[in-house]
Amino acid sequence: MEMKCRDVGFNCDFVVRGDSEQEIMQQAAAHAQRDHGMRPEDITEELKGKIRANIH
Repeated sequence: MEMKCRDVGFNCDFVVRGDSEQEIMQQAAAHAQRDHGMRPEDITEELKGKIRANIH
């Protein structure tokens, strides 16, 4: 399974890969904080929904 950061709306080539939705969500949150300067409270339910919708 994977999710491309660009598909969620960011100008970013990062690709998250994992064996489960939970693993991808955790990696995506860590990436958002580390590379996009987002705080945990910036990762809204709407953003989480976009991420989930783009996991393939």
